[in-house]
Amino acid sequence: MKLFIVESPNKCEKLRKILGKDYYVAASVGHIRGIPAKGMNIDIAGGFEPKFEISKGKGDVVKNLKTLAAKADEVILAMDADREGEAIAFHVFDILPQRDQKKCTRVTFTEITSKAVLASLEKKRPINDDLVNAQKARQVLDRLIGYTISPLLWKKVASKTSAGRVQSIALKIVAEREKEINEFKPTDFWYIDADLKAKSGSFMARVVTKDKDNRYLAEEVVEKDYKALETATYTVDKIDRKEKKVGAYPPFDTSSLQTTASTIFNWPIKKTAQVAQKLYEQGFTTYIRTDSYNIAPEAVEEARKLIKAKAGDCYLPATPNFYKKKAKAASQEAHECIRPTDVSFSGNDLSSDQSRLYKLIRERFIACQMNPMVVDTVTYDIKTSSKKKLIAKGQTVRFDGWSKVYRHINTKENILPDVSENDVLDLKELIKTKGTTKPPPRYNEGSLVKKMEEDGVGRPSTYPTIMENIQNREYVKKKDKKGTLEATELGIRVSDYLSDQFKDFIMDVKYTALLESSLDVLEDGKRTYIEVVQETYDTMMSMVQEARGAEAKVVGSSKCSVCKNGNIVEKGGRYGVFYACDGYPECKTIFNLGEDGKLTIKEAKKVDTSKPCPDCKKAKRKGYLQKRKNKKQDSFFYGCNQYPKCKYTEADTIEGFDA
Repeated sequence: MKLFIVESPNKCEKLRKILGKDYYVAASVGHIRGIPAKGMNIDIAGGFEPKFEISKGKGDVVKNLKTLAAKADEVILAMDADREGEAIAFHVFDILPQRDQKKCTRVTFTEITSKAVLASLEKKRPINDDLVNAQKARQVLDRLIGYTISPLLWKKVASKTSAGRVQSIALKIVAEREKEINEFKPTDFWYIDADLKAKSGSFMARVVTKDKDNRYLAEEVVEKDYKALETATYTVDKIDRKEKKVGAYPPFDTSSLQTTASTIFNWPIKKTAQVAQKLYEQGFTTYIRTDSYNIAPEAVEEARKLIKAKAGDCYLPATPNFYKKKAKAASQEAHECIRPTDVSFSGNDLSSDQSRLYKLIRERFIACQMNPMVVDTVTYDIKTSSKKKLIAKGQTVRFDGWSKVYRHINTKENILPDVSENDVLDLKELIKTKGTTKPPPRYNEGSLVKKMEEDGVGRPSTYPTIMENIQNREYVKKKDKKGTLEATELGIRVSDYLSDQFKDFIMDVKYTALLESSLDVLEDGKRTYIEVVQETYDTMMSMVQEARGAEAKVVGSSKCSVCKNGNIVEKGGRYGVFYACDGYPECKTIFNLGEDGKLTIKEAKKVDTSKPCPDCKKAKRKGYLQKRKNKKQDSFFYGCNQYPKCKYTEADTIEGFDA
């Protein structure tokens, strides 16, 4: 028997049909080992070696894999073809006895089809240590950064906050945009448009100003020009006609699929990743974690045959279209793009979400092998007797090209009537429009991922987790149904502190992108694991020492009026800034800062002893119900004053309870 091990149980059934009765297909069900959640678990002095343990709930999986490996003549590790897949393969290999390790080989494929899977068996290889080390370095760096810097946030900002190698940059991008929006001061502007009539029809033209968008920024100038243009004569000065070819979009890689689905379907990044994973596991698409636009030659030929048969020769270019990755992060060029494994399959029989995403992938792939759109553009320059110039622009689609298949674009036409140079035009109406400048738009998950990819920060496989983390930690929240991301007060304070203390480290886009590149270089075997991790650790620790030495901000020159020794300092709580004695825990006095700048002792909440806590009463404790505010839902409830020892709560419906 040959044991064929993959990560996901969802792949097993299809692979059994492909491989036949000589193979037994089993799954590791994702990672079988990980660094324990509690504690650092990194031997810094011993070469930054992490401590791994069997993941919770994976004991039976490991036991089964060991049993199967002992019976097998050969063990084929067929996890995904990336760092993470290589790491999973290594951990499965590492838990096996030495006698069974000798049976192990590694294969990879980027689509679950008979041709691809059987071809992979002809290219067996050992586990790639460089890929494993690159994944280990990512895990170790994330743990070192998180566990070293996060405690500083607990002291300076709020408890249960955290820093991360990529998470903190994502937060900074959203927080800085939030600041721009808050600091934005709107200004008024105006347009002047003329409805002009030629012999062949009417069209709109806009007055040209010094502003790039042809806006007026001063009302007195608007009034002056408007008055002059009311009685002016209008003449066609120049006509510029051009043919513009608009090439197709490249096929999808992971991040472009995530951002496009976010824009078109309004899907969270995590949902796109989940639906795409199912399509891959069922064999409908190629591997869905890739940075590449590469296409297998046979897939190109399949697409070209389909285009010729369904659309005609005029839509088929003489030679295939190929696309090169322009982004800074393109570490997986050996992979393919995301495409259908069978381009003739329409996807109509799939479930609703799978069908929508599959059709998007299929249409984009077919379109990438089609001829460009051809658009005719025309520009009319209009001169007036008042010396002001106007401009009118129009376009018509002469040939739809690839947009015949991929329709998710704006091809709105603006057809101008035919005119000739020196034609005199009649003024039908002069229109003055007032507008107000708007702040820059907030990011949504899709545009944030696009920004991070452009900056070379993070990897497609990590983006869903990053989006989830910054929202679960309440640094960022979705503001509306469109999914626009708004930085919370807590998120801004976390970002500000990290930007102040670690501006040249995890809060520097260039440094974070450089660190990502170092992992790529490590993957290629051009640097060692120790070099990359040690260099980053040394940089971090020099900044951590400075941050640890930073004193808490003392409010005025006030000494604590209770203990007489400590200073009153500004501290960060989960729901905002507060003021307390720095002699804590010996002195637990909290202060209010009034509008006049004076500090007064904050009175402790009085306990209403008229409503005993039911759970405490049973346990013979003296607990009482207090009215509390639910910060997330902006509502009230009643909870025991002995929390967290007692977690009894009631809804805000207690009769006769005075709020």
